[in-house]
Amino acid sequence: VNFRISLKENENAGAIAAWLRQGEIQAENLSVSGFDKKKLNEILPELKKIMVLQPDDFFIQIQKLCNYAGVKVVHTPCLPKAPIHGSTRWLSDTPLVQMSAKYAKNDIFWFTFFHELAHIIKHGKKYISIENEVDYDAESVAEEQEADDFAVKWTFSEEEEEEVLTHKPLQEKDIISFAKKFNTHPAMIIGRFHHKKLLPYSIGNQFIEKIEIFD
Repeated sequence: VNFRISLKENENAGAIAAWLRQGEIQAENLSVSGFDKKKLNEILPELKKIMVLQPDDFFIQIQKLCNYAGVKVVHTPCLPKAPIHGSTRWLSDTPLVQMSAKYAKNDIFWFTFFHELAHIIKHGKKYISIENEVDYDAESVAEEQEADDFAVKWTFSEEEEEEVLTHKPLQEKDIISFAKKFNTHPAMIIGRFHHKKLLPYSIGNQFIEKIEIFD
């Protein structure tokens, strides 16, 4: 792994490399048509719909949709010394999104997933993303922020967040109502407020669903 990301200073480099290699092996078993950026943009609303409903076979569904756009998506459980949320890179002319489902929480999974898709859409073949385990240079920090902004837009936008915050105190029925209004999952609202420390972690946990991947 090179380009703008270096693992040479990372004490877990071997485990990270092993995790990444496992994803490449998994990707070899997937057949996709040529990458089509237009198709990837077209399926974003469908991917969001899966996020909202989160059926038991959600991972198979997002794999199929992404395969249609020429994107391979695999699930590789975390290794003990490679606690990575996800990664995006290109294998020749095919983009690969590798997800770990770290923490097994749906708010984290979906934010990471849309973050990784942003790298494919916006940042080209030479950009490699490894979430949580590498240090980025100044240029890459900007690209990571751009990917975060994309994930915010597709999961629970800043404008939507501002509207929710005008409604206090927030009750369970309010979170459900706003989630329906904004076509998102209640976990995305609660997860954002937990992350920003706008709500204590003891509140709203009933909306956070466990991620179980059957692939």
